[in-house]
Order: sequence, then C-alpha cells, then structure tokens
Amino acid sequence: MTSELSPEEENEESQTGSLPASDSRESLFHVGKVIGWHGLKGELKLRHSTNNPALLASITSVLIQLPGGEQFTASISSLKTGKRTLLIQLSGREDRNSVEELLDADFYVSREQLAALENDEWWIEDLIGLEAYTTAGSAIGIVVNIIDGCNQLLEIKGPQTADGKSILVPFVKALVPRVDLSRKRVEIVDLPGLLEAQ
Repeated sequence: MTSELSPEEENEESQTGSLPASDSRESLFHVGKVIGWHGLKGELKLRHSTNNPALLASITSVLIQLPGGEQFTASISSLKTGKRTLLIQLSGREDRNSVEELLDADFYVSREQLAALENDEWWIEDLIGLEAYTTAGSAIGIVVNIIDGCNQLLEIKGPQTADGKSILVPFVKALVPRVDLSRKRVEIVDLPGLLEAQ
C-alpha cells in the first residue's frame, strides 16, 4: 500500500514454501485479497490494498497465500484496475471451478514489478517506525500505523500516550511538511490540540 501527501500460457504455478522472513519481506507488496469472481471464465475479483491501483497495472506474476497457509506462485494473463477492486486472470485457470479455492487468498508481488511512485508518495511499510518530531525539533513519538479514511492518519505512540490512546495526525502536507526516510523521521506542525492523545 502507498501513502500520498495531498495539498490538503500454461498454469505456471510452483510451490514456494513459507513467505520470506521479515527482513526480506520488505521486498514484497500486498496486492490484495480475493473477494469473489467475475463471470465464469476464472477471472478473480480482489479488494486491492493501495490507494493508487495504477501501481499494479504491469505486474506479471504473484505469490498467492491461501487461507490455510499454502503458498505458490502464478503468472497473470490479464489484469484490470478499478477504484476499489482488481480483476485478475491467472494463466491456466480459465473457468470458475479452477479458481474457487482462491477465495480469501492474499496476493503478493515484488516491489520491482510495481510502477514508480510519484513525488510525495511513500510505501506505508516505510512510514511505520519513523520517529515523529515537531518542526521545531521536539520529539513526539513513533509512527505505529497508517489509518485509512477520508484522509489518511498517522497514528503515533509516545511518552504522552497511555491507556491505549494515540496521537492521530492527518497525513497532509500542511501538517506533515517533511518525510525524511534517510533520517527515519517525519516532521509535524505543532498546532494547538493537534498532538493531544485521543
């Protein structure tokens, strides 16, 4: 999944074993989850996990993880992107019966297959764990999650958060003017009430 600052052939499947360990998992991108089918020719409907589905337009193969944990790779013969869903046809699976086992499966791809990010776009995975500071340099805490909604929110935990509370900051450039991955930090404008835990 990405986060963006706003102004305001044959069946080519092979068993792969377990997903990569956490240190190598960073190279994988969660495409989405299978939520159903489209028509009778094996086309899968996925709820994608990005707010920029154009990133997925050129992917050619996926790692599939079934709900029971079994995993394998498959080639993609066609892909159509939509605002909320993807339609994917896998090579060698050309009817509804051949894809029914894939309901609720998760699809992953290597980041190398994705289109390049635009300016002011970041991978969600890269934002989580960044240290949060005010623009004046005062430490706030650590970004622990990105919450999707009408606007994306940075969820921050720090010394001033307790009892399950968090600091929630809209991820817009007016409030988060700087994201510095090289220094592993974000900078936030300290407006009255913005950095109060809730």
